[in-house]
Amino acid sequence: MEKREFARVAVELPVSFSGNGVAGGGLVSGLSSRGCTVVSDELILPGTTCALHIQLPAQSAPLKVDLAEVRWAQGRECGLEFVRLRLEEKQRLGRFLSSLQRSKGGGFRQTG
Repeated sequence: MEKREFARVAVELPVSFSGNGVAGGGLVSGLSSRGCTVVSDELILPGTTCALHIQLPAQSAPLKVDLAEVRWAQGRECGLEFVRLRLEEKQRLGRFLSSLQRSKGGGFRQTG
């Protein structure tokens, strides 16, 4: 198994995705500055590309990832790499991840 360049932080954040013949929603269970792990009832195959809207806690507007590619899929889980993310969204993501790393638990759960 390859070692990740950027560690994923355990989270539970609502996500919606659409594009390349797939649309649906689920939960982000792991998040880094370069990608995420999504749990969904939708069948998402490796190589699929889509846009993501991840709902960060206490923020009205979701984090928008313009283009993500599925790198692996196993059962209901898949790993996505962020291919295209606008600068302002990248900065929001960085601030969110920094706040998680400063907190004791190291993760955040939001299910609604």
